[in-house]
Amino acid sequence: MEHIVRYCHILMIILASLTSFNIAASLAMSDKKAAKIGKEMYEKLIKETPVYENKKINSYVSDIGQRLVKNSDQPNKSFTFTVLDNPQINAFATPGGYIYINRGLLTYMNSEAQLAAVLAHEIAHLTEKHHSRQSNANIGNIVVANVVAILTRSSDVGEATAMWGTAAIRGYGREMELEADAVGAKYLNRAGYPTSAVINMLSQPKAHERFTISQALDAGKKPRTYHGLFATHPRGDKRLLAAVKQADQGKKSVDARVVPFRIATEGLTYGVNYRGQKKQDNRFYDPDKTFTFDYPEGWEFKKTGTTIKGQSEDKSATFIIDIQPRTEHEPPEYIKKVLNIPFIQKSEALTVAHLNGHTGIIPAPGVSGVNQIGSKRLAILYYGFRVFVFTGQVANNELNETHGTGAGTGTYDEEFQSIISSFRPSSGTNGADQQLALHYVKVRETATYRKLAGQLRLGVYGDDKLRLINGHYPRGEPEAGQWIKILR
Repeated sequence: MEHIVRYCHILMIILASLTSFNIAASLAMSDKKAAKIGKEMYEKLIKETPVYENKKINSYVSDIGQRLVKNSDQPNKSFTFTVLDNPQINAFATPGGYIYINRGLLTYMNSEAQLAAVLAHEIAHLTEKHHSRQSNANIGNIVVANVVAILTRSSDVGEATAMWGTAAIRGYGREMELEADAVGAKYLNRAGYPTSAVINMLSQPKAHERFTISQALDAGKKPRTYHGLFATHPRGDKRLLAAVKQADQGKKSVDARVVPFRIATEGLTYGVNYRGQKKQDNRFYDPDKTFTFDYPEGWEFKKTGTTIKGQSEDKSATFIIDIQPRTEHEPPEYIKKVLNIPFIQKSEALTVAHLNGHTGIIPAPGVSGVNQIGSKRLAILYYGFRVFVFTGQVANNELNETHGTGAGTGTYDEEFQSIISSFRPSSGTNGADQQLALHYVKVRETATYRKLAGQLRLGVYGDDKLRLINGHYPRGEPEAGQWIKILR
């Protein structure tokens, strides 16, 4: 009993010390460290998620963001605003003044004020140093949990304490969100926007979540709930309403700037951006966009007419693809009668990406072994009205000799076969012909979302999609003379 009392006494001293020395201040993230972390996160993030390549949108978002910064509590702080080419609904901030907004979130906004409300919220997270405070809270919990574990020699007690601390931090996180709402609304008001945009903006993610759940249930799938921006914000939260109202006590805002937003977002990409997808490394893309294939690192390929020729980095191997007209022959007969190759070794049928073909090894002239110097890997694939003839050969080595270094090391023949097996037909446009974009039209008297969706061929849920992007989900309809978004 005495040792328990002593442990409790020591723990109380530690907790008191953390409070008296103000752990939040002593462990606070410096601006220099925040800038370094933020830059590293930025460089990593844009490698994984491309920036939306639209100068008009990027400049527009950045200009609004800088306008809000000038009206913040840190007007001289450096901020960077980035629009990510991501169709998901989200926005977030990282240390060092980096703020990101997904292209997908812009789709569901209907005024500049709503965009400003989101940016102001994220700016507030940084001006109020929420990342530093969140880190400090975590550090405090870890310190206490470790001390308890050491004193009691029980990892179970330590884990329990850490779990309790995590729960407390989640609640604290909600307080930070409310603070960001209140401070962001203040910046919004100073910049001349209506603070009601904060409340209005909450409806869009919630409506999208309802639609997603309904769509999943129709398909017999497990519904996915929304976990992004404003996920924990109930629209009728009394403290949120009070914070927004308080922000309106200063300069009165009168302009939501709907028309400038409409002009800026005309033509905004909707959904997956097929046209903006980056090409993968070590992949050959046919200039006519009818096929692709992968190749080992260091190889280079070039197409001339109907022939594609590749060479390894060390020049020891070549790989040639000849595209020829298809005949009525079956693949084995095509090799014999059209290619004039009477005999191949290791002959076998081949199927790649549902394309039928044949493969084997052409022995070196005058020898019988399949692995002799001069032997070649042959394969053909029937693709539409064409035959793709693949030939891999080595200059001064055998097919089964090792080639390359590192984890991907294999034989020459394995490299040739990997190229063949990676061959994929392409739609020609890779979905680009079906790419949807936002456009604005003025509604006629007889227009309904169902009629518009039918005319635009938007599919089963087309009318719901139109309602969502216009803020009219689940049952709203456009009014005559109103400007609305459509997808085409």
